[in-house]
Amino acid sequence: MKKVFLVDDEIEVREGIRHCMDWSNNGFLFCGDAPDGEMALPLIEQEQPDIVITDIKMPFMDGLELSRIIRDKLPYTKIIILSGHDEFEYAREALRIQITEYCLKPLNATDLLDVLQKLSKQIDLEKNEREKFNELQNKATENEHLTKNQFLLELCEGMYSTTNAIKEAGKFNIQLIASYYAVVMIETQQELHSLIHSSIRFQRNGKETVYILKAHAKPIITKQIQHIQETFKASSQNIFGIGSVKDRIQDIPISYQEAYAQVYNNRSFYAPLPITGIQSFFNRSEMKQFLSYGQTEEIEPLCRGLIKELNRKSESHSFIYYYFLMEFTATVTDYLKSLSNNSNDHIVSSIQQIELNQSIHDSSQLASYMTTILTEVIQLRNQLKSKNYPLIQKAKAFMREYYTDPQLSLQKIADVVNVSPAYFSHIFSQEEGQTIKEYLTFIRIERAKELLITTNEKTYEIALKVGYSDSHYFCNMFKRITTMTTREFKRKSLVKLNEIRKPIVKPLRVFD
Repeated sequence: MKKVFLVDDEIEVREGIRHCMDWSNNGFLFCGDAPDGEMALPLIEQEQPDIVITDIKMPFMDGLELSRIIRDKLPYTKIIILSGHDEFEYAREALRIQITEYCLKPLNATDLLDVLQKLSKQIDLEKNEREKFNELQNKATENEHLTKNQFLLELCEGMYSTTNAIKEAGKFNIQLIASYYAVVMIETQQELHSLIHSSIRFQRNGKETVYILKAHAKPIITKQIQHIQETFKASSQNIFGIGSVKDRIQDIPISYQEAYAQVYNNRSFYAPLPITGIQSFFNRSEMKQFLSYGQTEEIEPLCRGLIKELNRKSESHSFIYYYFLMEFTATVTDYLKSLSNNSNDHIVSSIQQIELNQSIHDSSQLASYMTTILTEVIQLRNQLKSKNYPLIQKAKAFMREYYTDPQLSLQKIADVVNVSPAYFSHIFSQEEGQTIKEYLTFIRIERAKELLITTNEKTYEIALKVGYSDSHYFCNMFKRITTMTTREFKRKSLVKLNEIRKPIVKPLRVFD
């Protein structure tokens, strides 16, 4: 119900308008009246009407002056000017003040109601538009905060080059460039602004706050770190971690990982921990290759191999699990974002939440975590490829079964999945990252490797068994792929026979 306030110096006009209609039945509330602008102002400020009807010619304060004040104080209130003067100057001034309606006296009840109902609809429309705008503005502010938080988390997880980090930071007005950096991770409700200056702050989860300290002189950061240590050591309830001081943006992730490890081990003292050996067996590009083309049945052997190597490395440092965890999760998160042009933020967030909620203390917990993550990612990958995924899997199964047929062709494979050869060749290459011929050759050469190691058959016999009717072509293809002749491969492989266990389709390796 819209509130209406009337201002007119003639009592007969005020009484006539007040009683000219059934206000409530028409969706209005007559909330008051006044004889001039000066007396009207405090009442209007008190009532906050949606619509003000005012005469122009009044003593003390005329309608135009009143309208100027209302427009300034109540910008969303609509103003109807009633005037007996059909003069250009009045109309021009009313237009300048942005008066909503300019009506000439006398005005009957029907005409007034028409004007009021028109303004009522306009008020509703403008109110909805303001609410939508405010909602969008709030969402934009919230999204900007979330996006900024996400950028800083990804920066600390090593997902940006120095150039890209500086460029992205500029979008959020973050001054990232400095000579020295150190990361502090704190799990406390205590206010730290008085302790930490010149830092970039973000929330890692509901509990932990991360500060990227930065300065142009190393002693400044060192002094801040000492101050933080002294403050938090006084309370056993404070859980915090402090990474070592670094002099490059690209080393911020190392300091972050050090702080992360201390927090999750409930360590409350400063002890920078060097990362040793992770890069020697964790290869991000190879892990992404597995995420792109690996299958769920390959996850368990993959994890076993990584854990075996990790256990060997962990003998030199007990915190190696935490560093591995950060590298693994950053790689998976990065891969998820490249899966599709569509937003996968909710999936990335889900994966990160698994990581945040895990408490990894031994290899069995890490293996369980990795299995959970890899299974979810591969399922997501397959869902995103759901339209063509069944076709491709059916074709791959057909090729694995009939690779021994020298006449196996693209036409035969396309017939199995009931699509045109050209179309299937396109979708297979697009989604698998290799052509059908390359995949078929891979199967055949892997099988040939197995036969060379486990049998004494001649090269031409093996060629026929894996689908090549021309043994010379087979030998050339074998050398091109393995960089060895069949004889060289057999000789070298027999030397390492006890170390080799290769299936028909070799799982992708993720460590050297």
